[in-house]
Amino acid sequence: MRGSGKTHIGELSALSLGWPFLDADKHFEKKFQIGIKEFVAKNGWPAFREAETETLKELLKDHPTEHVISLGGGIVETPAARDVLKAYSKKGPVVCIVRDIEEIVTYLGAETARPAYGEPIEDVCNRRAPWYAEVCNYEFSNNSNSGPDPKTVAQEVSRFFKHVTGQNPNHAPNLAHGKRSYFLSLTFPDINLALPHIDEITAGVDALELRVDLLRDQDSFDKIGSYIPSKAYVASQLAALRLVTSLPIVFTVRTVSQGGSFPDTAEAEAFDLFDLAVRAGVEYIDVEISWSAKRISGLISKKGQTKVIASWHDWSGKLAWDGTEVRQKYQDADKFGDIIKIVGKANTLEDNFTLHSFVKKATSTPGSKPVLAINMGVAGQMSRILNSTFSPVTHPLLPNKAAPGQLSFKEIQAALSLIGQLPPQKYYLFGTPISHSMSPTIHNTGFENLGLPHKYELLETKAVDEQIKATITAPEFGGASVTIPFKLDVIPLLDSLSPEAKTIGAVNTIIPITKPDGSRTLHGDNTDWRGIREAILSRLPTRVTQTDAGLIIGAGGTSRAAIHALQSLGTKKIYLFNRTRSSAQALVDAFPDAKIELVENLGSWTGSPPTIVISTVPASATATEQDVTGAVYLPESVFEAHSGIVMDMAYKPAETPLLSLAKTVGKGWQTVRGVEVLLEQGYVQFELWTGRRAPKKIVAETVLRKYQSS
Repeated sequence: MRGSGKTHIGELSALSLGWPFLDADKHFEKKFQIGIKEFVAKNGWPAFREAETETLKELLKDHPTEHVISLGGGIVETPAARDVLKAYSKKGPVVCIVRDIEEIVTYLGAETARPAYGEPIEDVCNRRAPWYAEVCNYEFSNNSNSGPDPKTVAQEVSRFFKHVTGQNPNHAPNLAHGKRSYFLSLTFPDINLALPHIDEITAGVDALELRVDLLRDQDSFDKIGSYIPSKAYVASQLAALRLVTSLPIVFTVRTVSQGGSFPDTAEAEAFDLFDLAVRAGVEYIDVEISWSAKRISGLISKKGQTKVIASWHDWSGKLAWDGTEVRQKYQDADKFGDIIKIVGKANTLEDNFTLHSFVKKATSTPGSKPVLAINMGVAGQMSRILNSTFSPVTHPLLPNKAAPGQLSFKEIQAALSLIGQLPPQKYYLFGTPISHSMSPTIHNTGFENLGLPHKYELLETKAVDEQIKATITAPEFGGASVTIPFKLDVIPLLDSLSPEAKTIGAVNTIIPITKPDGSRTLHGDNTDWRGIREAILSRLPTRVTQTDAGLIIGAGGTSRAAIHALQSLGTKKIYLFNRTRSSAQALVDAFPDAKIELVENLGSWTGSPPTIVISTVPASATATEQDVTGAVYLPESVFEAHSGIVMDMAYKPAETPLLSLAKTVGKGWQTVRGVEVLLEQGYVQFELWTGRRAPKKIVAETVLRKYQSS
């Protein structure tokens, strides 16, 4: 509908995809050299609809791929236009932007730029709704006017459109051979009850299972037994979940006979909900193979980037993992699923080992699909520990477990450690001086919160010596952070470097990589630039993708990371200031494509003043007063631009001279402390080492509490 937010969402999606944005209405007006309102007044609605359809055909012919085209809301009024859109939906995404009708009415009531409908807006919406559903293969819920942070909306726009276009499908990276993956089974009747705790309950997991059969609206909270939630309620629950997490969603409609609450006889209603899930861009759908093969095949034909988990549950306790029935169920699931899921019930501990042997044999064939196989009940808990593919887990903050015997992510990690499947590893910080570093707090808090048996320690030496060499070759070595002055000195000890580390010319992260034959190599990476970039992005206006100019103070190793970060943000010009010109010139030579300009005096700009300022020198090496011995003078003109972002990489003291000056004279400037960048780059390190997202909220709270008290 007009007023649904097509332009806003369209522009955000184009930015995230890196594609041009085309507005069909503007194209129409340019083509006919007249405004749409005037065209309708002069020629009437039928003539406009005919011309609008021809314009649509032209746009799709001239721009068939890699463009975001926003169409007028009335395009569906014309049968010929609907046919064009339906044909396109067979090969590419046609997305309907959905917005609350009351918000649309409020918006359009104040609008005068486009022609009036001549009928109530609600009637127009209701008439067009079936046509929108007919022509689109995806729907995006626009909640941007309902209170969420604009950046959260932008993140969801990016996730959705990269997923449905296939540019970057939002699937779980740990869902791969040799890795362990988990999803959290949400059992809240209303997802809004989970939202305040989402960071805590999702710690460690790779995806979230939305148990649709357990959902209850407020009028049905007290209903037990079989139940069918409305499509509108399920859609609202999905939308609410999307605004708090970008984790992939597993959409599950579990029937009564398979341990859930959805009626076994409500097959049509179940597939209506599956259709809703596909159209909403859900990443995984759990489909029971007991449903009709015809309906499952129909779902598969239109699933797009959604992956199907073909599942079978046997609660009888009679399913033998070495019998013929389980092999048949495996073959049936293999016909339909991208992932095969078979659930039985353990009677003895030995049942779990028989299951484990079944999975090992089934997945030994090259190209075999991932298999999720577990036993229900307390006796089956060992199978949950041994399972490596999408293990369903619970959390103490959930109202109840989704199934008997279900364990938490933390409990499974502890069990894996006890049975020798998750050996403790040691992580280090190399550098000097490092006694006051917050890195141990970052990583040890993360390890503890996720139940990982690892330890992060300081290793301070005067040089990259034999002690460091012995440490990185030890069997228990899990990885290391590298800080001043060793970011260059460690490179000769490494077997490979990431492209970013090569470009920056410095390493701050060492990652041991185990090969299939069991041998290990050492890989060097640089997460400093990612920390800088993420801290900047979190503060940039939603629609800003690049800035005209940035300023970097200093020319050391961290300056290299800052240059790379600004390059990645598309900064058009980078001013570089350093007291020793030769060191600054070396950076210019090292980054020939970065458009770096050396400045003799801070505050003297040859073009636009910087809107991003990054200091990479010690706080004691800067001053806001002139003639301070050994310090760089910071004039007020550093903040000549009306607004911007200023970052000081030094994290002691909390308010450096640069940040203090920004608060005094740069009223529109946002400040970033060094400890915040340290956290951001630490999160990246944590995931590189463990394959798990760091529990950011609790880590940040712990680090900042310790930082402020020190």
